[in-house]
Amino acid sequence: MSRYNLFPRIAVSRSASLLFLCLLSLIFLGATTGVSFAQSSSGRPVARLITASRPSEQPQQMQHRMSARPAVMARASAPVAASGLERQAFNAINVERAKKGLSPLVWDGALCHVARRHSENMGRFNFFDHEGPGGTNLLDRMSASGIDWKSLGENIAYNQGHDDPTGAAIDQWMHSPKHRANILRRDFTHSAIGITRTSDGRVYLTQVFITR
Repeated sequence: MSRYNLFPRIAVSRSASLLFLCLLSLIFLGATTGVSFAQSSSGRPVARLITASRPSEQPQQMQHRMSARPAVMARASAPVAASGLERQAFNAINVERAKKGLSPLVWDGALCHVARRHSENMGRFNFFDHEGPGGTNLLDRMSASGIDWKSLGENIAYNQGHDDPTGAAIDQWMHSPKHRANILRRDFTHSAIGITRTSDGRVYLTQVFITR
């Protein structure tokens, strides 16, 4: 009887041990998977304030970039006058800065040339990115512009079917922390917006900011 009584106790004890070991194994596997997933997630580029590296994946319809490096010299871009939409958007940006007590950005016609060319390329080649065809990026465009700068930023946006395309883009920028950071950056002094509209109604906007 004592053996009979002992067997279930031993069996239960072993079962409990096996269950405990199984649970430990599952917990260990779960923890390992969690760590691996966390490492994979943390390893993905999520910051959008980047320098000369390839831009990370961005939400569709708006992107931005900010870089800093010593001033460069090259052949100067020809200044261009702002179109009606470009001036409207630029003035709206300065209104947002004024709300925060910041100095207004100064319009720069040479920056407009750089910004407008990028918007035109996005429309012509049907892409939406800081990086253009052939791998050229913001730093390449500025190196070719001949514009002196100490720090620089870029916001891009596109939309279609809006009665007020510039207002829609600026509203998106102001609701995105990193885009808004470019717009409200205290040490930016000069800027311009380049806008192009495609035949099917897509509107591309590029704003370049610099510190002189």
